[in-house]
Amino acid sequence: MEKHTFYAFAACLTLLSSCSQEQASPLPDITAVAPMYTPVGGIVTITGSNFSSTAADNQVTFNGVAATVTAASATQLTVTVPAGAYSAELRAAAVYVTTDGRRSNSPIYLRGDNFPQVLSIQPSSARAGTVISIQGRNLNASPALSGVLFARPSGGSPLQAPISATPTTIQVTVPAGAVTGDICLYTYVVADKSQYLSDCQIFTVLP
Repeated sequence: MEKHTFYAFAACLTLLSSCSQEQASPLPDITAVAPMYTPVGGIVTITGSNFSSTAADNQVTFNGVAATVTAASATQLTVTVPAGAYSAELRAAAVYVTTDGRRSNSPIYLRGDNFPQVLSIQPSSARAGTVISIQGRNLNASPALSGVLFARPSGGSPLQAPISATPTTIQVTVPAGAVTGDICLYTYVVADKSQYLSDCQIFTVLP
């Protein structure tokens, strides 16, 4: 009886020790990757927390492809984007960090330098019915293969078709019912057979 009690007690101690180790080793957490648009071979800085200050103790992957960590601290990793990070079907890469065998829960997405990108909106505020210009990179020159996403109250259709398009400029009319908020761009890339949503910028709808 005493022998069984001892084993049960030892098992409890082992369990408590395991829990203590987990509590002492929190998950790595990624808060940012910069620059956001980076080609293969480019160098990015991953900012976050709970990394190892020993570079070799951090494993970084881009869409599952292992990358080389060249410098490390508890809050920053310097990493070279590996070949294969992007595919013909995907111009963005999900970035994960694994430290001490523990992987970050949520990825940060890195964009390739060929990802559709919004650079500016002119004017940055306007009334409904006004034509605005969205300046960017890697846009689709066909208005039929692009769409502008305006903020709207729930229930409204937010996607507006452009009136003209080039690889660097989209012109669109601010639709009735649009409200101040994020404006984003959907671009269909024929070569990828994929539709991409650009990063959004704030646009002010005047009364």
